[in-house]
Amino acid sequence: MCCLLYLELVVGRGWNMLAEGHRKKAERIEGSLAKLQPEVDPDGVIEMAWGASFQWIAFGCETKYHQHQNNHTRLGRFLNSLGARTVANWWDNLDQLRQGGWYGSEPDRAEVQEAVALLEEIRLWATH
Repeated sequence: MCCLLYLELVVGRGWNMLAEGHRKKAERIEGSLAKLQPEVDPDGVIEMAWGASFQWIAFGCETKYHQHQNNHTRLGRFLNSLGARTVANWWDNLDQLRQGGWYGSEPDRAEVQEAVALLEEIRLWATH
């Protein structure tokens, strides 16, 4: 039974080892994110949400389109080329939050919450 379940997950949904690696990395990053305190380390929360989102996008692209991009540069453009415009918008918004945190002032509570919400949307897209 477990082998049939595995085949259904891997073959039926188009998962492959590359996609699986991105899923595992996303889950590890989310585990680290869960240990952070947003009020103490808002930059860290946004950075971890960004990193996990990148891995979820790679996973989702592999499982849905059988291709992905290995770096974040022009990732939004790549997603748009696949027709994943909503995901591209989520990514671009998250990337702007990240840049603001690194190169601007300390992120406020709303920005941290938005980053986590975007991660949740991206994970949901990637896994369904």
